[in-house]
Amino acid sequence: MAKKKISENPKAVESRERKANSKKDSQVQEKSKAEDAFWQEAGEGAKSKASKKKDEQAKEREAAAAKKAEAKQLAAEEDAAMAKLAKKAPKKANSETKVTSHQLQLQQEADRKAQEAAAEEASKAKKRVVTEDLYSQLVDSHNVNRDAGDDGARSVTEALSALGVQESEDKHPERRMKAAFAAYKERQLPLVKEEKPGLKQSQYQDMIFKSWQKSPENPLIKAQLAGAR
Repeated sequence: MAKKKISENPKAVESRERKANSKKDSQVQEKSKAEDAFWQEAGEGAKSKASKKKDEQAKEREAAAAKKAEAKQLAAEEDAAMAKLAKKAPKKANSETKVTSHQLQLQQEADRKAQEAAAEEASKAKKRVVTEDLYSQLVDSHNVNRDAGDDGARSVTEALSALGVQESEDKHPERRMKAAFAAYKERQLPLVKEEKPGLKQSQYQDMIFKSWQKSPENPLIKAQLAGAR
């Protein structure tokens, strides 16, 4: 009667392989150290092309050994992460969920990409957010220059005055500008949402603000058009 073949424990096999690799690496390092000591005793001036070649080979072996050590370290960290993840995984009555090395790598990569995307989106949103208060500040500091004979207008009131708009008709241009923009945004928001659904509120505001800068409904644009006539 044939004896039943006893399968080895995978962890025991892996541990044995690691010990063998570690022993081999140690031997390589010892050999490299011995060669270094030999050539050091021979003196720097006695080095020939052959000795320099051996030095280069020794460095290559050291680099290979370092890469192996790094690979082993990464494997150990991966095993530790898998063990930690396996402990947190819920146990099922009929089947046990096993997390493979590939699955863990995919999850880590997905988490990294999600963090990068979130950071990039936050950076973009920070740059493109345009509030009504910020727009009001931009309007207050707007400088209108005419083609010839620049009147040096530095405020909205001076700009409109330079373009021929009487003060009696526009005593509070800043308020009128803000109110006009609010009304424009209220009308345009449903349109841009329908045209490009799924965007963030800040993105819609950015689109509306850019179109407002060229819109005939913008009091500054109206004043420029009136002055050009």
